[in-house]
Amino acid sequence: MRADTALTSSVGLYHQFREQGYDFFVGVPCSGLSAFINDLQADKRSPFIPAPREDVALAMAAGAAMGGKKPLVYLQSSGLGHLVNPIASLLKPYGLSVHLLISLRRKPFEHFFMHKITVPLLDLLEYDDYTIVEEPKCDA
Repeated sequence: MRADTALTSSVGLYHQFREQGYDFFVGVPCSGLSAFINDLQADKRSPFIPAPREDVALAMAAGAAMGGKKPLVYLQSSGLGHLVNPIASLLKPYGLSVHLLISLRRKPFEHFFMHKITVPLLDLLEYDDYTIVEEPKCDA
């Protein structure tokens, strides 16, 4: 599932993904995904597995996929750079698909450039198995 338009909230997303058969969740916690993570932590059917880095989370998810699970990795866009090599050298060559739930951050200012290049970077990697949750735009 590729989100052509970014969602503005992660409310209810965890339950939607469970309904779609996702059964292995791992990632780097992000405040932009707090509703998703709270629902994940509340569901005793799935262990809460936070990862220290995005590439570690993706490697764990790839292993879960090889073991028959339907995995999802959650992360914020600033961590997408850590996934370039694992996508290119692990997922793509072995035909694995791991859904990415990406919190697209534009603030503070150091996140803005990754905000700008997240979708183009995924396009360059020819990776379309992702959902984006973008912080709501504000005029202030």
